[in-house]
Formats: sequence, C-alpha cells, structure tokens
Amino acid sequence: MPMREGLATALEAVVGAAHLVTDAAVAAYAIDGVCPGLVVCPADADEILAVLRLATEYQATVFPRGGGSHLGLGQTPAQVDLVLSVERLQQQVAYEPADLTTTVQAGMRFTALQQTLHAQGQFLALDPPVTPATTIGGVVMTNVSGPRRLLYGTVRDVLLGTMVVTVDGTRVKAGGRVVKNVTGYDVNKLYIGSLGTLAILVELTCKLHPLPPGELTLAFGCETPTDLAVILPTVLHVPLRLNSLELLNEPSCATLAACTGLTLPDTAYTLVARVEGTPEVTQSQAQRLINALQRLALPRSVSVYTWQATEQESLWAALGTLTQGTTDTSEAPLGVVAKVSLLMDALPALCHAVQEIAGHADTPWSLVAHAGSGIVYVGMPGMAGETSEVAHLLAQVQALQTCVEGLHGHMVVERAPLAVKQRWPVWGAPRDDFALMRAIKTSYDPQNRLNPGRFV
Repeated sequence: MPMREGLATALEAVVGAAHLVTDAAVAAYAIDGVCPGLVVCPADADEILAVLRLATEYQATVFPRGGGSHLGLGQTPAQVDLVLSVERLQQQVAYEPADLTTTVQAGMRFTALQQTLHAQGQFLALDPPVTPATTIGGVVMTNVSGPRRLLYGTVRDVLLGTMVVTVDGTRVKAGGRVVKNVTGYDVNKLYIGSLGTLAILVELTCKLHPLPPGELTLAFGCETPTDLAVILPTVLHVPLRLNSLELLNEPSCATLAACTGLTLPDTAYTLVARVEGTPEVTQSQAQRLINALQRLALPRSVSVYTWQATEQESLWAALGTLTQGTTDTSEAPLGVVAKVSLLMDALPALCHAVQEIAGHADTPWSLVAHAGSGIVYVGMPGMAGETSEVAHLLAQVQALQTCVEGLHGHMVVERAPLAVKQRWPVWGAPRDDFALMRAIKTSYDPQNRLNPGRFV
C-alpha cells in the first residue's frame, strides 16, 4: 500500500475521518503554493503524540500549523507530506487572575485570549500584527512582536512554561505556572521562534499584566535623518512610561493616513509615541516630551499631532498591518517585506540609505521601525504580471542587504513572491549562532521530519 494511503488509514483511526483532510481541500493548507499530501487536526496531546509516531513509522515529514497567518515566513518546502494543525486546541486550561498567569492550548486564538483577559482588567503584553485566525502558539513559534515590546518585551519575557510533544512521540514539560526565578537551563526559550522545527507546542503558560489605566499617542514630524539622530535619543532619555515608539517614512505615513483617514505630519519622517498612565499622568508626560523636543536646536521646529482615543485605537491597529506589507496576510505578496535588526544608533543611517536606494529604484519604499528596539521593516513594492519584476526585486533586496551589512545589522526576508524566495536565502547569511541552532535541531529531530527546509 502506498505511503500516503497507509498513513491516511492509520491517522483516521486516531482522529476520525472528520478531522483528516485527504481531498482537494488540502489546497487551503498549502505552504508557498506547495499542497500537503494530508492534513490532520488532532484534538489533544495524546492524539498529537500518536500522529507523530505514525509519521515516524511511515517516514512522513510533518509541518505544524496554527492559524496560518504567518505561513509566508521561511524558505519554500520541496514537499509537504503531512500538515499537523492545532486548530482544535483552543482551550484556556488555567487562569489565575490574582497570580497574573494563564495556561492555554497552542491553538487558542490570540484575539480571543485577549478578550477573555480584558474582562478581568488584564492583558497579554504582546501586540504583534495578527488576524482573527492567529493562534497564541503561532505567535510563540514565529516570535513576532509589536510596538509594545519597547516597555513589555517580547515572547521570551512573558513565556513561563510549555508542554510539547517531540517528533518521537514524547511529552515534555518545561517551566511552570508561577512567576518566579529559576536556576538551570530555560528550555522554553528554545521553542520561541523555532517555527515548529523542534517539537509540537501543545500548551503554554504566560505571565500577564494589568491593563494600563490610560494611554496617549503623539506624533512628531521630522525632515531629515540628521534631525532624527538628534530627536530619537532625546525622546528615549526623557523620563516617561513610554510603551511604544514607531518611526515611519513618508510612504508609510501616507498609507497609514489613507487607511485611517487621520491627519498625519506631512514630513519625510514621523515618530509616533505612546505613553501610558492615568489621564493626568499621560498629559504631564506628553507636555514633558513636547517641551524637551522644542528645546532642541533644529532647522525647523518639531510639529506635534494628537488624536482622540478612538482615533488612536484606529491608528495603532492600522500600524500593525504596515509591517506585513498588506492588510490581508492571506494574500500572495506582490512585493518584498524585509525585517532588519541593527543597533539603534544606526537607524538614521539606514533611513538615509533606504531613501537613496528607493530613489535609484524609482519606487517608493515603505519603512516602519520599532525605533526604541532597532527593528525595522522595509517594504519594496512589486507589480503583478511583470516578467522582469523578479530580477528587479532581487536587485533591490541585494542593495538593501549590502546596506544592512555595512551597518553591521542582519536582514531576514519575511514576505516575498514565491519566485523571489526560490532565488534568495530568506534567512540571510549564516551567523555565528547558526551552527548551534542546527546542532539543537539535529538533537531534537535527527531525521529532519519537522518542518524540513523552512528554517536555518
């Protein structure tokens, strides 16, 4: 009996026919256009354990899947035997509001979890770009983050414990359900950003935070990267409870204005700052920041913009989509979105370089940066149906890569047309830690069955 038919029969005995996709519907689970042979949707850790043991028995590769909102990340697989979806694992296993912790299954929707926590005046202090389908497990495995990382950190700062199933069908727990310091190795950190290449994440425990009593958003116009080099450190050194500081160039600002209908600074660059506290505190912080910027010796005074509370919510919601290059992450990207990591001091130089390269390319590049963290998203637009577009995009990616290397940064191509991904190493040149990462992968998955070819 061929492998696919034999595996399908065995899987059906584990999860039931209703939770096994074997027909044309597998196309909905395609990865970079590569359709899987089978899709299985187990209900719990026991079924996941059984599925992985069957995959080993039938020598099938396994591609974990959450909500599918970040499937564009990674290299294109050559063949997908089996997609293992955690879409049925959506329970909140435990919630201790007094302890500020919660344990959830990996398939729980990120937005659903936040709604539950908000009802108790709490939240998971992560604000990555998400869709209604995005799972909390997917956020952990892709290590995506948003503007609030400036104050609250990233996944590694909120993840307390995990329960995973390894490729050989072993259940492994790490960490716990309380907030405390521990000694020894923090195994949880291995799974963050691993793209499901080490194990299947089943449950996770997170540290929570109280909802801030209020927030206030201000925007500041800036004309040149030189001015930016003066303004940025000033903002970061003023004593504020600053939870977000985003930098947008003119094309990104225009897109944001079009999406929200809000009036934004008509300048080459815009800094968007968000402070939190009671209304009295936020007003005081805002005035302190404005005063500090007005004292700077700049060719032009800094323009200041503020909005009503509902307008601020609209602004931050739209801002998250800009880092994805599209408002619909299910769309096949026409252009390229590159994520650049570099020292904050190099951010003005990168802004200048992006402006120069985009000018030579005769296309408006978008730039959105977590200005207090040195994380920058650069968008290069593409045009559908142009036969020369792939070569054009590759040349732009190479130009940006050369610039980033000159600034001692690192670049990852997060979204790109399939033809570009097939010709470009999306993870960039191997870094010093790649050898260690490969060694860990070999230890966890010696036969390379979990998400092969997608990661380093």
